[in-house]
Amino acid sequence: MNISTNQNQPAFSAKFVNNKAFQEVVKYAKESNQLQELDTALNRINNSNAGDILLIHGTLPGGVYSNFNMGKRSVQNLGAETPEKASFNGILELSKLGRAFRRLVGGDVVSCLKEENIIKKYSI
Repeated sequence: MNISTNQNQPAFSAKFVNNKAFQEVVKYAKESNQLQELDTALNRINNSNAGDILLIHGTLPGGVYSNFNMGKRSVQNLGAETPEKASFNGILELSKLGRAFRRLVGGDVVSCLKEENIIKKYSI
């Protein structure tokens, strides 16, 4: 049996779980001509602390809710007309890498950016 090794060093980063709620946010961004803002926000989140972010949103009798879960930690975003808009606004808030993001990841923001990744991504 031959065992091969891969010399690539994968960069682990924060990513959203591809579920119905996340797809609804992308659809909302497209319909409201805000795909660029969403992409920029997701890129900032992607280049920070490692982990999977689970987005859950919906409507309750008391109003709209949007929850972002990472492991045992959770942050909530309220105050929008639709769950998609609440989640979109929550993603924009998380992308500021401020208090809400630190609460979600449970500590300080850690950048996953590397010089070689920037060169590879933005040059030919």
